[in-house]
Amino acid sequence: MNNARFKCPECKQKAGVKISYGFPTEEVFEQAERDEIALGGCMQEIGAPNRRCLSCGHEWLIVRRRNPPVEGLG
Repeated sequence: MNNARFKCPECKQKAGVKISYGFPTEEVFEQAERDEIALGGCMQEIGAPNRRCLSCGHEWLIVRRRNPPVEGLG
């Protein structure tokens, strides 16, 4: 169970949750009913949003770098 909330860049409320893509299991449906995640549909397109604000409905994409550049190299 993940109760993480993210600050919405649109309305500034801490009401953002992760969007789950793919065919949802019973557990995923239950998480969505508890507003722990949002359902995003069965297919995830490249660049699709991965956060949704439960307050205003705004969706956005958070991109995380796996290997940040090291200063002084390259």
